[in-house]
Parts: sequence; C-alpha cells; structure tokens
Amino acid sequence: MQKALMSILAIAVYAVSSIATSAVASNDSLEKQRKLFKRAEYDAKKGRTKSYRQAVKQLGDYPLAPYVELAYLKKHPYLVNKKRIRHFLKLYTGTPLEWPLRKAWLTYLAKKGESVLFLNDYRQTENTELNCYKLRADLAIGAKFHTIADNIEALWVVGQSQPKACDVLFSRWAREGYRTTEHVKARIKLAADGGKHTLLPYLIGLLPSKDQAWGKLWHKTRRDPSYISRLSRIKKTDREHTDVLVYGLKRLIWRDPKKALATWQQAQAKFSFDQGDRFIVNRAFGIALATKGDKRALRYFEQIPRSEIDKSIAHWYLASYLHQRDWVQVARFIETLPHPLSEELIYQYWLSRAQSEMGMMQSAASKMQSIGQKRHYYGFLAAAKAGQKVNMNDIPYVTRQYVLDTLAQAPAARRAKELRELGRLTQARREWWHFKRSLTKEEEAAAALMAAEWGWHDQALRTISQAGFTDDVKIRFPLAYQKEFTRYAKRNKLPLTLAYAIARRESTFMHDASSSAGAKGLMQLMPGTAKQLAGKKISTRKLLDPSTNINLGTRYLSDLIRRFDGQKTLAIASYNAGYYRVIEWLPEEEPVDLDIWIETIPYKETREYVKSVLAYQQVYEYLLGTSTDIFSPVASGKIQLAK
Repeated sequence: MQKALMSILAIAVYAVSSIATSAVASNDSLEKQRKLFKRAEYDAKKGRTKSYRQAVKQLGDYPLAPYVELAYLKKHPYLVNKKRIRHFLKLYTGTPLEWPLRKAWLTYLAKKGESVLFLNDYRQTENTELNCYKLRADLAIGAKFHTIADNIEALWVVGQSQPKACDVLFSRWAREGYRTTEHVKARIKLAADGGKHTLLPYLIGLLPSKDQAWGKLWHKTRRDPSYISRLSRIKKTDREHTDVLVYGLKRLIWRDPKKALATWQQAQAKFSFDQGDRFIVNRAFGIALATKGDKRALRYFEQIPRSEIDKSIAHWYLASYLHQRDWVQVARFIETLPHPLSEELIYQYWLSRAQSEMGMMQSAASKMQSIGQKRHYYGFLAAAKAGQKVNMNDIPYVTRQYVLDTLAQAPAARRAKELRELGRLTQARREWWHFKRSLTKEEEAAAALMAAEWGWHDQALRTISQAGFTDDVKIRFPLAYQKEFTRYAKRNKLPLTLAYAIARRESTFMHDASSSAGAKGLMQLMPGTAKQLAGKKISTRKLLDPSTNINLGTRYLSDLIRRFDGQKTLAIASYNAGYYRVIEWLPEEEPVDLDIWIETIPYKETREYVKSVLAYQQVYEYLLGTSTDIFSPVASGKIQLAK
C-alpha cells in the first residue's frame, strides 16, 4: 500500500516558475496566498501577463497555482501560445485541468481551419461538437467521405438536436445519398419516444410524400396517445404501424386505462403483434394498473414469462397480491422468482410476512430473525416484527496516520481541499473524483477518513461507500451541521433524528445541492415553498445557507406532520411527493397495514425515499444515543382512511 501511495506523489505539479520546496504553509501564509491567487487569476483572465506572472512567482507551491495559468490560456487559446498550451495539456492530461483548456484550444483551431493541429491535439471525447469538428478536419486533410459516413450516421440518428458544427457534415451526407428514408424513420421514433419531439415536423418533412402520413401518425400520437384509440386512423397493418400502436398504448394506459384496454383488445383482432410487442404492452399495462391497485394488473403480469420478469415487474406483481391480501399467492410468487432476485431482502421479508399470515409461524419467525440482523429498511422492519433489537453492524474503518498524511500531500487532494476552502465546490469535487481514480480501495477508504477530518461530509460518505467499506456508520451518516440541526429541530418541535434523516436522503449534506426541479440546499427546498414559509422571497444564496435551509426545512416537515395528525410516515412521503398527492394515496375502504401502504406507494421515487428516511432515522437514533424505536410503529401501524 505504501508503494502505491508514494506513486501518487510522483504526479507533477505545474508552475510557470520554479516550485519552492518549503513545508506546508501556515494558516496565515495560506490566507495571503488565497488572496494573491484570486488576484492573479483575475489578471490572467484579463490578459495582464506581467502582473499575473509576477503573482505566480509569489504563489510558490500553492496548490491552485496551475489554475492561474489555465485561466490565462483558456481565455487566450491562440497560436502564439501553442507551445505553452501543449506543455500544460501534457502535464495535466487526465486531470480536471485538461479539458477546459483542450476544449477551448480545439474549438479555436477548428474555427481557424487549423486541421492538422486540431487532429494532433484532439483526444477521444463525448463532446458532439468537437467530434463533428474532428470529422471535418479529417476531410480537410484528405480523408474520403465514405470512410467517415458511418460516424456521421451515428451522430445524425439520435433523438435530439445536434450542434451547428455538425450541419455541414449532415448536409453533405444527405446530398451524397447516404441518408435514407430508414434513417429518417429511425430518428422520428427516437425523437417521439423520449427524445425532442419538436424535431418531428422537420423530420417528417424529410420523408417521401408517401411516408409522411406515417410520420404524422407518430407526431399526433406523441402529442396525444389517445389518437390511436380510433384504429381507423391507422391505414396499414405492417410492422411500422404496429410500432406506433404499441408506443401509443404504453402511454395511453397511464392517462386513460379504460380507453387503452379497449383499444388493445380491438387492435389484437386487426393487427399482428409479435412476442416483443406483447411483452411491452403486458409490462406497461400490468405496472400502470398495479400502481392504481387495479386487480386486472395480474391478467397482464401472468402473460409475462418468469424469465422475462425484471425488478419493476416483480415489485408490482408482488404489490398486486399485497393489495388483495392474497398471502398464498404472495408466497407462491416469491418462491417461483428466479435467483438471485428471490433472495433480495424485500422478497424474503414479504415471504416471511406471508408465512406468518398463513400460520407457518416457526418458518416465518426464523426468517424474520435472520433478516433482522441487517442494517437495512427490511432488516429494521423484520427486527421489529420479531421483537429483537436492531443490529447496526457498525465497523469503523481504521488506518494509520502516515497513510492520511501521505494522501493529503497528493497534488489532486491538495487542489481539491483548497478549492473547497475557496467555496469552489464543483471544481473541488472534480479534483476529488480525479484523485480517487488513482487509489486502491483501501486507499480510497483512507481518503474518506481524510475528507471527514476536513468536514467534507458529502464526499466522505460517498467515498467510503464507493470503496466498499459500507459498515463505517459514522462516516456514512455524519452529524453534520449539528449545532444548526439541533437548534431548529428543537425550535420546530421535530425529532432531531428525523431532520438528519431527511437531509441525508435529500442532499447527502451537500449544502449547495440543486436538483433539476429547482430544489435547493441541505433539505432540498423549492423556492416557492421557502417563500411561503418565510412570508417573503428567499434568494438562492440565502436558501443555500445551511442555517436558513435547515430552519425552513424543519419547519416545513413539522407542518406536514401536524397536517397529518402526527403520522410521520405520511409527512415523510409528502416531503418528497407533495401533500395533495399523498392524500390521493390514502385508502378509501378500510385501513391498510403501514408496511403494505409503503410497499404500494405508486411512485418508485417516493416509495424508496420513505424507506430510506425511516432507515436513516433509525441509524441516527443509534448515533445520537437515543432509544426511540422507529420501526415498531411501522411494523404494527395502519394507515387510516382518506377523509
């Protein structure tokens, strides 16, 4: 291990001037270097060459000195700087410093028509624009068009729009006869089924006149899947038209089950569907109906061969029997599942539950006791059912201090730490990811301890898990921002462990976390929710502040618990899915066992969210030394009827 660690230190640290060999700077010296770095970087971006070079000399061995040179070269990727750019790229190949500069340099070369230089410095990438520039450079130096036609096809036949840099290639590809009607049809399907549907009118216009009705059928079905419910609109019974029918049916079943079921029945009498079509329809119909608690779901699941059952089908197949409390079928279904699916904790738990309900008490108890040894939602639930204590299996990872000290001196680790200190969290995470790539699993676990020492909780818990050391509970469930969580949980009359569990699930303690939906901060609050809670608009900067976010998040969760008359599980589900959606999920005829209700939550995201938060809360009860049993109420409780 020591040999591998020492290899990390062989990574060169770039500096424009000679690098000092002094020891690690003191805190005061670091603060001065940080101020100098910010000024040097600003001057570099502005092209103040003399000023920034003088500053770099003064920076010495400051970890972020390379970012100053990057700032200059990225803003000035000109031929006059070719030698410096190539030197920088050579030193930092494979690091987060490479591609910001390489992309700027290649883009400049492409626009200047410097094809030879471009190809010399091009590296394989997923960047579509650069890949198109690369093919254009190939042509410019004499490549035959037919040798790259397949590459152009792969870039064109996608469900999304492509960069303008590709247009000249696409135009010539079409002009020379490579683009066929089949290519256009393939792209129409991709654009309609999960792609950018606004592409469809353009693509339909590329079809021959005789095929445009088919393209319009896809477009209309994409806009409104009920369009295909009038089968007279589908003039042909060939393969291409059954494709659009299947596509429309798998969407229509979610919007209008009655119409979808009737259309499928009629379509089978008129069209020929192969085994693949029937699998798609049976899967979609079964899952959609099962999420609504509709007994007819089983009719479609039963037509799916056992060998074709995936995790989604298996879950909703099980849920359909749970909805009916058909414990005999629950047991039979699980016992016929293929391995290793049948051995997963979810199925072992419900098999035990079924055996208990059928009076097979000895087998059920033995199975529950075994499951109850796991640190897992089902483990905690089984322990509660069996009346035994939960088992945290907490095994801290231990390493020697010299390992941590050695890791801390790796250039990428130093850059990551310093970027974090400056609040440049995205760049810090990129450097950390690069740093981890060079480590063994043992070293990676040690790096997690180092990150925890820095207070970098989100990366510590991710790193220890990725290293495979998942039993270090304290690293994986940190008591981050303890002062703020304790203060606001108490103020808002909320269990501290629940507040921690929500934050752990929502953001893994990334205080700058931002979701695609717009939720912000540790407890992932929507700006609208924050405004409603605070009585005024909250800026993004303020919402990302840990103290503000925790205050508003705990208040919101407390309000949800109150609105649900103290039923915390419903409040947890509402925190993820919204209050009114959870109201729709409440039983209408008779109370439902709480574990069954959780298992049959229609949204997978919310279902897994509730399970995780409950399990995390139990872990935090252990870490905080409190004795609240989170799972006994889950194991024995019921969800009451909707009012």
